[in-house]
Amino acid sequence: MVNKKLVQTKTLPVLPRLVLSKSGNRQVTNKCYVLMSSLLNCWAANGEGSTQCAAFEHDLKTCMETTKPTRAPADSFKYHANRLYPKFTKKLD
Repeated sequence: MVNKKLVQTKTLPVLPRLVLSKSGNRQVTNKCYVLMSSLLNCWAANGEGSTQCAAFEHDLKTCMETTKPTRAPADSFKYHANRLYPKFTKKLD
C-alpha cells in the first residue's frame, strides 16, 4: 500500500455570502389572500365596482382591519452562519 501525503491548503476559498433556500413548510399563510383573490376574480368577471362584488369587498376590508401580520419564526441556522462567517474569512498563515 502506498502512503499518500495529503496536501492541505493554507487558505479557505472566499465565500461572498451565504445563501439558503427557504423551505416551503415555514410559509405563513394569511386568510385575507383567499378573500383578495375571490374579490379580484369577481372584478374580472363582472367589472370593477359591480354590486355583486360588494360582499367580497366588505369581507376583505374587515379581514385586513382585524388580522395582524404574523412573522415566521427566526431561522437559527442563518443566525449562526452569519455569526461564524468572519471566522471563515480570515486568512490562515
